[in-house]
Amino acid sequence: MLKAHGFSIKDIGGLPTAFIATYGKGRPHIALLAEYDALEGIGHACGHHLIAATSVLAGIGIARALRPSNGKLSVIGCPAEETIGAKALLVKKGLFRDVDAAMMIHPSDKTEIVKLSLSLSRLGITFNGVSSHASANPWKGRSALAGMLSLFQAVDTNRITMADGNRINGIIKQGGAAANVIPNTTEAEFFIRAADIGSHNALLKRFSTMVRGTAGAFGLGYAIKHKGNVYYPLKPNFAFARVFETQLKKMRIKVDNFFTDKELGSSDIGNVSHAVPTLHPTLAISDAPCPAHSEAFKKQANTPGAYRTIKTGAALLALTAIDLYKSRILLSELKKDHYIKYS
Repeated sequence: MLKAHGFSIKDIGGLPTAFIATYGKGRPHIALLAEYDALEGIGHACGHHLIAATSVLAGIGIARALRPSNGKLSVIGCPAEETIGAKALLVKKGLFRDVDAAMMIHPSDKTEIVKLSLSLSRLGITFNGVSSHASANPWKGRSALAGMLSLFQAVDTNRITMADGNRINGIIKQGGAAANVIPNTTEAEFFIRAADIGSHNALLKRFSTMVRGTAGAFGLGYAIKHKGNVYYPLKPNFAFARVFETQLKKMRIKVDNFFTDKELGSSDIGNVSHAVPTLHPTLAISDAPCPAHSEAFKKQANTPGAYRTIKTGAALLALTAIDLYKSRILLSELKKDHYIKYS
C-alpha cells in the first residue's frame, strides 16, 4: 500500500517482518511507527492492528501533502512489542540516528497525551534439583518446586520495601510432572519493571540476589535467562505533546488527561524516546472503562467505532507532522525538550 503511494521500501536485517518505507528527502526527517503484534492466547486485545493502520494511513496523508524536497518521512514497521521489543533492537541498529521526531498513537479507553511507561526486563528462571519418589524416599530428593515457591514468597515479602513504581510479577510455567515425584526442574517467568533505569538495574540486582539465595537455601542449581530486549521507561516530550494538543483542540476531541503517571504498563517505545523526541499519546476507542489485554478490549477493538479512530488518529498524526515540516522553530523546541532531564 505504501509503495503504491510513492514510498520506497526496505527490509530490516534480522527482523523478518520489520521494514522502513521512506518518502521525500532531506530534513526534517519524521518517523511514524507502525506497531503490529498480538497477544498469545487472546489476539488483538491491545489494539496493535489499529496502531499499524493509523500510522500507515497518516503516512499516505502526509505524502500527499508534502513536497518530496521539503523533508523526509519514514513509516517504520515495528513488530513484536509484546515479546522481544523490536523497537529497542531498531534503536540499537541505529535506525533512528537521522530521525528528528518519532510518533504513533495507541488505542485505549481514555485519550491521554503524555502517558508514562515503566521499564521492563523479562526473565526466565530455572531451578534444578534432584528427583525422587515423594512417598517412598522423599529425603533423597531436592525439590525444585519448593525452591520456586519460596522465591515467590521472597518476592512478596520484599514488596513492602520496594520503591513506588517498582514491580516484580511472575508465573510458574513448569512445576513438575506428577504429584508423587519430587520435581527436579521448575521454570518461571518474571517481569521486572521500574520508573527509571537506575531503579530498574537496582531491582534486577536485588531480584538476582533473591534467586541465588533461594537456590542456595534449597541446594538447587539455577539459571537466569534474559528474554528479548530491556524496555526503557518513556521519556516524555512536553513540547511535542503541546503540538499534538493543538490538533486535538482543532478537531474538538475530548482529552481525559494531558499527563498521567497512573495505571502504567511498559513498551519498547521508551527506547525510541531516549533516542529522539517521541510522541506516544492514547486515543479512546470506548466511552466506558475497558482495560487493555482483556477480552472486553479485544471485542471493543473490533467495532466500527474503533475503526473510525484509525481515520481520526491518522489525521491527528498527519497534521502534527505537517506542523513540524512547516516550522523549524517547533522542531527546535522538541529537541530542546528532549535534552531536559525529566524528573
